[in-house]
Amino acid sequence: MNFEIVMNRQVIFGENKVEMLPGLLKWYGKKKVMLVSYPTTIGGFKRVADLLTSNGIEYASHVVTGEPDLKIIDGGRDKFLAEGCDCTVALGGGSVIDAAKSIGMLAVNGGCIEDYQMRGKEVTVEPPLFIAIPTTSGTGAEATKTAVVCNNNNHLKKSLYHTTMIADVVILDPTFTVELPRPVTSATGMDALSHAIESYVSLNASPLTEMYGLKAMELINKYLKRTCEHPDDLEARGAMMLASYCGGVAITAGIGIAHIMAQPLGGYYGIPHGDACSIFLPGAMTLNLPYATKKYADIAKALGVYVDGLSDEENGKKAIERVRQLQEEIGAPKCLKGYMKEVPDMAELVDIIKRTTGHIKCNPKPLDEQLMIDAFNMAMED
Repeated sequence: MNFEIVMNRQVIFGENKVEMLPGLLKWYGKKKVMLVSYPTTIGGFKRVADLLTSNGIEYASHVVTGEPDLKIIDGGRDKFLAEGCDCTVALGGGSVIDAAKSIGMLAVNGGCIEDYQMRGKEVTVEPPLFIAIPTTSGTGAEATKTAVVCNNNNHLKKSLYHTTMIADVVILDPTFTVELPRPVTSATGMDALSHAIESYVSLNASPLTEMYGLKAMELINKYLKRTCEHPDDLEARGAMMLASYCGGVAITAGIGIAHIMAQPLGGYYGIPHGDACSIFLPGAMTLNLPYATKKYADIAKALGVYVDGLSDEENGKKAIERVRQLQEEIGAPKCLKGYMKEVPDMAELVDIIKRTTGHIKCNPKPLDEQLMIDAFNMAMED
């Protein structure tokens, strides 16, 4: 067995651990932060900004609204250089974290972000210190070296990555997630679950990614509904932050057909990533079940529905049923119809997928055009 995994240098977990941020920056000798964040009107921004200024640390703010695109990232690079920043701090969900890791990389490597996304330009210089403070529990972006970027020119949503783009330090502080609206909590939770499940059955799975994936499933199964129903429950919020992080580590094994479909179609049709993952996950599990039957029985155990005496296939089906049940419990989306005005041309749909995620070959069932079409048709079913 051969595998490689890239992980953060330091992970800090606990309530109010964000208070450690100034000390970390001073230890690394940093003078001015590029603070990439959600809108500055949200309370968490003021909390971090005040924390920096009260400790004599300057910052320049760069706001990310929606998913990161070429303009947001190239503009952030320009601001990083113009303001004389020497490090990057991300405060937000996956879009903010992906933008931050791209801005830091671009600031010292030159060119524009499209060079790296579409033209194969290589990262040759290590980015400056990057600290990630996630404020949602789903994408796991803080645990990966990958950034997903929307291309304004061709409308594709495509990843770029490098080993050095992973956050050096991650601060998992559940107090930042208590104000998340229920739809965001449920959607990002389903995103984390899709990371855990797809990475576990990936052809590139390793003992490490499997371990993190199973733990993420256990935590999500136990705490996601509770978090949706009791948003101020810090124990549940903390558990979901851990689940998201574990799912982010696990997904380094590669994505499967749910993400292969969700990422490009989400970008092309404006479907939020967590919603798209939720919609495609049960169908993806059904399509892959004959190709990873034993592993889906393991997933049934992690989701608390395994029954002794049943076959692996029967337990695998129970895992799929549990995912559908969880969708119902938290009000997660299950069908594409509400997001699309009309059924797209299948040839166009397949072309979009091929140009973005069609190179991925770690799905249990071999990836071909028919699998893409089958996954889409299942996602259109009520």
